Amino acid sequence: MEKLFRDTFVEERDRVWLATHHLDGEVYSWWVGIQDNPNTDVATISWKRFKELLLEHYFLVRVKRKMEQDLREMHQGDRTVAEYEREFTQLLHYAPFVVRDDEDKARIFERGLRPSIFQLMQPSNLQTYQDVVDRALIVESRAIDLQGRREGSDKGKDKRPAAEGASQTH
Repeated sequence: MEKLFRDTFVEERDRVWLATHHLDGEVYSWWVGIQDNPNTDVATISWKRFKELLLEHYFLVRVKRKMEQDLREMHQGDRTVAEYEREFTQLLHYAPFVVRDDEDKARIFERGLRPSIFQLMQPSNLQTYQDVVDRALIVESRAIDLQGRREGSDKGKDKRPAAEGASQTH
């Protein structure tokens, strides 16, 4: 539209009117809301200010939706619980509007945990985010310990027992 306005020599004062004349759907509703606001004098909105308002409203809404989707679809994957929690917290820092309260934050984090950890946490019914993180760290730590013990006992199975009757030295 910018190019059209330049090429057809549309004056600054007419650009907002022409642009808003072509708005449809949600964007049109947004503009009507601005027009209906008693504190807004639509006649004084410059083309530059109109573009700023439009970008502020729609760019941020799309970015917010994307961040919310990213946070709700985030999964632990191959990361440790601590790494997952760090990344989750970082993303949440930029999208605090995604969670309603601490319990909602806990549920979103919990659903993103690796299934093997998530399943072991289900009976606990923890309510706070910090409790969920702490429990996930404990479950992960126990799983690592158990895996280490299994690997240790598997290595022991590979060793052949001493032959019967063989002399043993002390």
